[in-house]
Amino acid sequence: MTDASSRSPRFRTLVQQDIAHFARRDGEAITRGFLLRLFLLTQGFQFVLARRIQDVLPRLPLVGRPARRIWWWWTCRRFGAELAIDATFGGGLYIPHPYGIVVGACTVGRDVTILQNVTIGTRSSDDIGRATIGDGTYLAAGAVILGPVRIGAGARIGANAVVLQDVAAGEAAVGVPARTVRSAHNADLHLN
Repeated sequence: MTDASSRSPRFRTLVQQDIAHFARRDGEAITRGFLLRLFLLTQGFQFVLARRIQDVLPRLPLVGRPARRIWWWWTCRRFGAELAIDATFGGGLYIPHPYGIVVGACTVGRDVTILQNVTIGTRSSDDIGRATIGDGTYLAAGAVILGPVRIGAGARIGANAVVLQDVAAGEAAVGVPARTVRSAHNADLHLN
C-alpha cells in the first residue's frame, strides 16, 4: 500500500515551483543572488521550504513519522503559523509573511498566495469534508475560510473576508460574510 506522500510530486519539483512563484511575485530573475537571499533572508520562503521538508520526512524508515511531528511542532513555534499535517499544497506556494496563519485540513492547489493571518478551518465539529482552494487563488491578509467550501481557480478573497460558501473560479469575494462582487480579473480591490 502506498501513501499520499509517495504519489505526490517530487520535493525538488515543488521547491522549484515555489522559487519560481516567489521570483514572479517579486519581479526578479532567478539568479544566484536571488536564491541566496531567498534561502537565507526570506522568512516566507523558509516557512514554505520547512513545509516541503515536513512532507518528505515520513519517507524515512522508522523515525519518519515522529520526525515529521517534531518538525511540524518546531515550524509552528519558529514562524508563529500552522499548516496542518494533513493539509496538501501544490507547487508554487507563495507565503511572503508567515505570521498568524492557521490552515487546517484542506487541499490547496498550485500557485496560491496566502498572506498573513489567513485562517482555513471548520465551522463546527460536524463539518464533513475539507476546504478546497483552487489553482492561482489569492487569499489576502486576514481572510477566513470556514467549512468544506470550494474556492475556484483564480479567485481572489479580500482582506478580512469571511468565506462561508463556495466562490466560483475567477470571482472576487469580500465582506463579512463574504459576497462575490465581480470577476477577479476586472475587480480593483487593491488586494496586493
